[in-house]
Amino acid sequence: MALTTGTASNYGGSFSFPSGTPILPCMVLDYPELSMGERDITNHGSGGASERMPNGLLSSGDFTLSLLATPGVAKTILASMNAKTVATAVLTNPIDTMTFAGWYKSVKEESADATSPDSVKMTVVFTPTGQIVIA
Repeated sequence: MALTTGTASNYGGSFSFPSGTPILPCMVLDYPELSMGERDITNHGSGGASERMPNGLLSSGDFTLSLLATPGVAKTILASMNAKTVATAVLTNPIDTMTFAGWYKSVKEESADATSPDSVKMTVVFTPTGQIVIA
């Protein structure tokens, strides 16, 4: 069975890990959510309503990639997971480039898909470890 060689894209999105090694072909299913932590400042003078303020801690959520499997990709990702590799990753789209350190959290080969019978797809979840720099 022939493998699909075309690149699936999300408006030109791409992912590289580690150190600029592109993971192709891939589609970025969701980008990391960046969120500000909060602290509760409710007190007796709050008039019966809770009050919250930002605490200054930014968090970066996991994100998901869909890969068209090519020979060796699952083995490479699993080796990275077994080695507990944390390295620089680059996630791009036509507007932004996000650079951060992170690690593979999970990889799963997907069940057969009648819409793409000649392709084997994998879903990969990636976890950023800290601050994401957007350029």
